[in-house]
Amino acid sequence: MSSHKAKTNPALTLALEAVANLYHEAVTNFDSLSITEAIEAHSEIEHRQLFSEKSAAFYRSFCQLRVRLVSLLADTFRLYFKLALAHPSHTAGDPAEWAWAQLQPAVYAALEWMRDWYILACDGESRRLRHIARIEYDPGKTVTAPIPSLVPAFPAPATWRAPSWLFGVSLAMFGIGVLKTPRMPNRESGERLGPAYTRLLLKGAKKVFLWDLAAAIGKVRNEEIAAAGAIPQTTREQVEEPNERKSSKHHLKGIEGLGSKKTDLSQYMHNLTDKQQLAFSLKYEYEVGLAEIASRMGLDRKTAYEHIEAAKRKIDQARSSEKTKAHRPSE
Repeated sequence: MSSHKAKTNPALTLALEAVANLYHEAVTNFDSLSITEAIEAHSEIEHRQLFSEKSAAFYRSFCQLRVRLVSLLADTFRLYFKLALAHPSHTAGDPAEWAWAQLQPAVYAALEWMRDWYILACDGESRRLRHIARIEYDPGKTVTAPIPSLVPAFPAPATWRAPSWLFGVSLAMFGIGVLKTPRMPNRESGERLGPAYTRLLLKGAKKVFLWDLAAAIGKVRNEEIAAAGAIPQTTREQVEEPNERKSSKHHLKGIEGLGSKKTDLSQYMHNLTDKQQLAFSLKYEYEVGLAEIASRMGLDRKTAYEHIEAAKRKIDQARSSEKTKAHRPSE
């Protein structure tokens, strides 16, 4: 959403600030918890002799944190999605797309957090947490340690090399598909992986995280659309668009008053129903928002949205079929 549109709607601006505050509080608590978990995981890894036990200690902590972070982001997406449904004229007409765009900074931060957590759990320090001194515990005695005024710069995260015992091949667990046996790193060597395998490891971890997040967001989206559809239409219209209804005695129907198409997509709409054609045309040919599409079609927003989605699915299937036929060798 553009900053201009947010400024023209004080209620939406305040709501966005409230969501940002709620997210900041939740992510601060999560960050504190994740640092504690990383330190505990590192301590357990250091005391384990078998490399398989080191890997188990790492992923036992990490997977629990990943579930928490996915849940946190999905809850934040839910708040943005509700705002999009409540302010359709200020959110570009596509609530899911708008909510996802608002969530992007948090998603990028989560992916950065992931690499830092890997480093901290494996090595015991990171850019944010450094070792200054090691003190042996001796009951009854007082121990002092100097605190340096300057700490050497921590190596850039891109230069970090993961321990070999951390590597694994599994799409569900590690996000890494089958590799040829001769190219597999030796997990029992205790050595560090090379740059390529470290990048593959982190890329796979991000892939699994995004899969889980997409599934959680899909569930949130379906729950909120179902909940919105259960609200009586007259009540929603009275609450959301009172000024518009008072100022307009005549509601335009279909493509009335829209002028010429901004894009011509008629070649793809031959197998759509009449309502699907109109909904798809208003959305993608005339670039009309969801609230206005619903008004012009005499439908509630949920039903108009379903017609658009149904049209998109049919068109995607038709285009996919055409591509398959085009690439099929002739007999």
